[in-house]
Amino acid sequence: MENKNANKHQNPAKTRLIPVEFTELNWRFWSFVLILVLGIYLLGLFQGNVSDAVSKFGLTDPWYSPTVLVIPFVGLFRLTCYAYRKDYHRHLFDHPVACELNTRQDKLGRAYTGETRFFRVENFHRYFMYIAVAILPFFYYDFYVSLTYIPGSITLSIGGIIILVNTLAATIYTFSCHSIRHLVGGRMDCFSCTAAHKSGGKAYRFQSIFNTHHEALAWTSLAMFVFVDLYIRAVAAGIIPNLHMVL
Repeated sequence: MENKNANKHQNPAKTRLIPVEFTELNWRFWSFVLILVLGIYLLGLFQGNVSDAVSKFGLTDPWYSPTVLVIPFVGLFRLTCYAYRKDYHRHLFDHPVACELNTRQDKLGRAYTGETRFFRVENFHRYFMYIAVAILPFFYYDFYVSLTYIPGSITLSIGGIIILVNTLAATIYTFSCHSIRHLVGGRMDCFSCTAAHKSGGKAYRFQSIFNTHHEALAWTSLAMFVFVDLYIRAVAAGIIPNLHMVL
């Protein structure tokens, strides 16, 4: 009898290409989608003079820099990140919930749907990580532009400092990634062995300091991207001045 009842509640993730999370009436997920679509719409609607911010103020909006060409891959890097993955499965999709609850039929055979069918894209996180690392130099170049946009001088501005902080936040977040952790030490079969300890132990422990705070770094970095964009838009629109010092 128990086996028959179990078969009646098979895991939908094993039989459906489109996850059930995308078809259920879930106000958390669909309100998030609405806010996201509205944000993208406003981003394109109120462009202002952002494109002129480079020539006038030496400020390159991260959404309009050359990295915009690979934004889809950067977005996939973040979406498949372990930190974000945990948040949207738990808080947006509300699954899996605590093991003692059954609000989403967890006890009746609805197993964790991550990394199955559609969500198998999460398994490509390590490959998106390589792309994310490859574009980091472009952000540092944006900071360089903020320093040298006036010929023959070095200009240190508030906007340039903010761009640098954003770049450092993106760098630290990227290198705190679990895939980086795997590269610098996780592949070792015997981490406590003498050879392993000498070759990768220090790098592994150093990276672990940042990996411990990976989720906080992920959200901080994302918030910085939004803040930089709003700041540069405000400067380009003449709402706030970009204080600077010419050396």
